[in-house]
Amino acid sequence: MASAFPKLPGFVPTQELDKPNFRKVSAVKQEQNREIKQLPNKEYPVPRKQPIQVPSQTGMFNPDYLSTTHAMHLPKNSNNDSEELYQPSWVKMDRHVLRFSGFFKEAVVESALENYRIRKLTIFYFLEDHSISITEPKQENSGVPQGAFLKRQKVLRADGSKTFIIPEDFRINQDIEIFGKTIRLYDCDQYTREFYEGIGQPQEQSFTPQSDQFETKTMTKYIPQKDTVMKDYLEHKLGGGKVTSQKQFLENDRKVLKFYVFSDIEYVLHYYLADDTIEIKEINSANSGRVPFPMMLRRQKLPRKFSLNQPGQTYAEDFIRPQDIQFGQPLIIYNRKFTIQGCDPFTRHYYQEKFDVDFPLGGQEEQQIEQRSNIIIPPHNGIGDEQDSLGYIYRLQPKPPKKDFFKWVDNQVNLRFLAMFNTTKPEDKDRVFVITYFLNDDSLLIYEPTVRNSGIPDGKFLEKRKYKNAYNNNEFFSPKDLIVGNEVMINGWKFQLLDCDEFTKKWYADNFK
Repeated sequence: MASAFPKLPGFVPTQELDKPNFRKVSAVKQEQNREIKQLPNKEYPVPRKQPIQVPSQTGMFNPDYLSTTHAMHLPKNSNNDSEELYQPSWVKMDRHVLRFSGFFKEAVVESALENYRIRKLTIFYFLEDHSISITEPKQENSGVPQGAFLKRQKVLRADGSKTFIIPEDFRINQDIEIFGKTIRLYDCDQYTREFYEGIGQPQEQSFTPQSDQFETKTMTKYIPQKDTVMKDYLEHKLGGGKVTSQKQFLENDRKVLKFYVFSDIEYVLHYYLADDTIEIKEINSANSGRVPFPMMLRRQKLPRKFSLNQPGQTYAEDFIRPQDIQFGQPLIIYNRKFTIQGCDPFTRHYYQEKFDVDFPLGGQEEQQIEQRSNIIIPPHNGIGDEQDSLGYIYRLQPKPPKKDFFKWVDNQVNLRFLAMFNTTKPEDKDRVFVITYFLNDDSLLIYEPTVRNSGIPDGKFLEKRKYKNAYNNNEFFSPKDLIVGNEVMINGWKFQLLDCDEFTKKWYADNFK
C-alpha cells in the first residue's frame, strides 16, 4: 500500500525513533558490518541534565535578531517525566560524555635518552551513540605527532564477540584494548564517577602513572632558587657588592675622617665612613714649582695587600678599615709607604669614642686662596641682570648665578598693581600702567594698557627683571615697598600706586597683619 507521507526523515511513521542519523553507508562498510551484532542502544540514568544552551546573539547586523534552539520551545508548565518517557535515547543522552585518562607504553629505539615513552591519552565516550574519540595532549619537542589520536567512531571489542564497546568496559586501574593498543586507565572526571555510581558500578580511586625519561629530563622545568647569600659573596669576591645594610650609609653619610700623611711630600687622606672608601689628595701651595695634580689616588676601597691578580680578585675582608690606621705606623698603599702625621678634630673625637684611642692633631692645612679686597665693582649700567654681570668680576670664567629653587617653586604668585606717572607733564599725567611683582624671583614687569587715540604705543613698558628701590638704599624691590598710595621710583620713573586686584589685597592681609 502506497503511503501519502513524503519519503523524508522525520515524516515516515514507520521509521525508528532511536536512529540518530540517516546517512548512506557504502557497500564496503556494509560488507564489514554484516557479521556485527547490532545491539539496541541502552539507556542509562544520567547524573544531571545538561542546561539549555542559548546561542550567542552577538555579531548580527539586525539588533532585533534572536537565535533560538529546539530546546527553547519546550512547554514551560509540563511534566518532565512524561516528556522523557517518549524521548529517544539520542535526545536524552545528548551532550552526555564520559571522560577517562589513560596511557600506554611505546618502545623507543636508537635513543640514548630513553628506551620507552609513556603516551598519555584522553578518552571520550559519547552516550548519545556509544562512539569513542581519543586525543593526546601535545608536548613541546616530543618528536611524535600528537593531537587527534582516534577520530569519533564506534569501536569493536577485542574479544571477538562482534559487539561494540559499552560503558561497562571502562574500569580504572584496568586495561582496555582499542585497535590493538592496550591502554591502562588511571583517572576520570567527577561527572563520570557520578554516572557509574548511578548505575551501581563505582570506579576505583585514581592514581598517578609513572614518568618516563623524556618527561623527567625534558618537560620538568628548573625553577631557580634565589640564593642572596651566595650572590652577595660572589659580588664581594669580585671587589664589588652592596653595603651590607643601609644603616651604615644613613648613620655615616657625609662623615669623613681626615688624616695628614707624608710620602716624599705631604698629602691629605680622606676616609669615607659611609662606604669605607679612601682617597688621597695632594696639598698644593703657591709657587711650589710642582704640577698641581688634584688627586693622588681616586676614591676607592683600598686593599690591605697589593698583588697582581685577576681584575677584581680582592676579597671584602682584605679592605682597610678605620682601626687599621694608627698613628706612628706606616700605611702601605699599593706598595707605597705613607706615614701618619696627625688628623683633624673630628677624626680625633671619632677615635676617642669608637676605639678609645687618643689620636694626635697635626699636619699641614691646605692653603686657602685669599680673597682680594682691592676689587672695585663698577656701577651697573642697566643692561642685563646685575647678578649675572658680577660673575665677570669675581671669576675669569663666569658661572651663572644660582637661583633659590625652593623659593621659585613655593611662590608661584604674582601681585598686580595699578599705577600712574607722578609728573606734571600734561602728555604723561593721564597714562595708566599695570605693575606685576613676581614673588618667585623678586622681579618686576610694567605693562601699559591700550588707550585709543592717545598717540602712545601700548604694550610692555619695562622688561621683567629685578629693579632697585632708590628710596630704600638701592635695595631690590620687595613686597613691603609696594604699598597702595605710596610713590615708588622704578628705573628712574616715578609711579603713584593707585590700586591693586583682589588677590593682592587678600595676600597682603594674610602676610602683613
